[in-house]
Amino acid sequence: MNSYQIIPSGQQFKSAPEDDQNIQLTLEQQAQSLVEFDRSVTVSLAEVYDAERQASTKFRPTFKVSYLYDNVISGTTEYGNFRNNLFYVDPQASIFSNVWGGFPQYYELDFFRNDVDNTHIGYKSVSAYTYNWDYYITYPSQNNYDKRMNATLDSEFYDWVVSEGIPFKITNNVQNGSGILSFELLINGEVFSYRNQELFEVYSLGNDLFNSEPYIFNLYNIGYTGTTLGPGTKGTFRRVVNFDNPLETKSKYYVRQHKVILKTNDLIITKSGFEKNPFLDEKRLEFSSLTPNKITRISIRNNSNAYTVTPKRDINIVNYLDNQLRPVTELYLTIINKGYSGYFNKPFGGYGLKQGWEFNITNTNNPWWGDDNYYSNAQIPVSSYTQTDIVTKTFYYNQQLNYDDLVDGDFCEWNDYYQVERVVSRYFQKIKFNQDNFKTTNGQPTNAAGYYYNPHNAMTIRVFSDYIETADSESVDLIPTYSYFSIADQQFRWRDLYQYGFFDQLGRGVNFPFMNDAQYPFDDFIFRLIPDDAGYDKNDGLTGLPIPVDPLIDKCE
Repeated sequence: MNSYQIIPSGQQFKSAPEDDQNIQLTLEQQAQSLVEFDRSVTVSLAEVYDAERQASTKFRPTFKVSYLYDNVISGTTEYGNFRNNLFYVDPQASIFSNVWGGFPQYYELDFFRNDVDNTHIGYKSVSAYTYNWDYYITYPSQNNYDKRMNATLDSEFYDWVVSEGIPFKITNNVQNGSGILSFELLINGEVFSYRNQELFEVYSLGNDLFNSEPYIFNLYNIGYTGTTLGPGTKGTFRRVVNFDNPLETKSKYYVRQHKVILKTNDLIITKSGFEKNPFLDEKRLEFSSLTPNKITRISIRNNSNAYTVTPKRDINIVNYLDNQLRPVTELYLTIINKGYSGYFNKPFGGYGLKQGWEFNITNTNNPWWGDDNYYSNAQIPVSSYTQTDIVTKTFYYNQQLNYDDLVDGDFCEWNDYYQVERVVSRYFQKIKFNQDNFKTTNGQPTNAAGYYYNPHNAMTIRVFSDYIETADSESVDLIPTYSYFSIADQQFRWRDLYQYGFFDQLGRGVNFPFMNDAQYPFDDFIFRLIPDDAGYDKNDGLTGLPIPVDPLIDKCE
């Protein structure tokens, strides 16, 4: 309650006459009682933690990369700085011929360079990880349905636009004594047999080769005439999952494109402490009597380092949508060759780096990777500089990408009705030795020897449900914006995102450390360099049809 004090007029002012005074009191309440339980509500820290984690859209990913390569492409060079630092093949013969041949040392391929005495590039230790490669964080941002592709399988040439689907060829064969028409797919089509009176019946899948079922399906040949199903006919397939609803369940085909959100300077790349891959380093002492500059040194052909890549700041995905306009569920560490030392990337038409897909890698010279094939250019411009040693040479390197630049990716298939994306063929880039600076002992005039690599390494940060949710058209407020409306069913169809920490019966889900309003995912990858003439073709499972696998034989057999 309020307190009042009455002061007589004579005490308030000198000589003031006395008069009656009164105070009017009101019944208005000026205070509020404190309810005891309001100050003793139990707060569940676990619930608060989980609510904040589920609402978080910030990530600080860490990628561990095991780098595997075999430095197997040798050559010769007359440029002194290269010639004096090779891993020599036959130095005794080189003394008499004065033609020094060998392998570039490991640091021309590795993530880190440690050649502090290098006078060719003006080496600075702070830039050790930026000379050979550039590193980016990307995410699948959009689709290219117009990408032109071509490939060669069993001396057959295929040329198509990616949206047309998966190429095939028809051949006549015999299976179980019956004549069949075999549809041989260039790429794994995940073909399934089906039966319908209005459609052709699939007689069988595959042939006598191991794991050929995804690549071949057969029709019983009842004596088809004409050229539509004639042997040698080539075309493209698009998969239809539900033949009762062919329009909505027909798959779409495209090249997935990645958008750059972080660049090399935004990332921290370090060597993994005390960790090596299983393959031993290959070192040699080069005696001064067997080197062109008469200097003794240790040369290293291969190394076995592992690395970690972490961004310097959090990645907020709140405004990112993937190539199907859904919330982003994967972040990619994209590694692209820079080649600043100039061993690679001599341009043709302004571009030195080539690109293709798994089916383009064969153990024979493939014209897809040729200099004059515009469709295989990676669309990354080159820069150059010149150096004079014994002779003057021009050295080329790939420029760094900018924020929001797009990089091509995997050849993919998407089905609106089932809300599923499948990788049909992985994306690869190829670096080719600049024959002006390092003349290799293999390769073709327009397709120099080099190495292939897959630049995109995916880290899953969210997982879509294995179950398709449905809702009628009156429940618009209950469905996500990325849902698909089926006219045939008059329903919206979509897959929910799992919460962090939840795993379904298939083991699908994610669970990351959470601190300071950010998730801290971690994953490890193998980054490989695949050399030309390594035998990667349809006969060993990288592309196309594999051959039968020989049984294992040990001492007990």
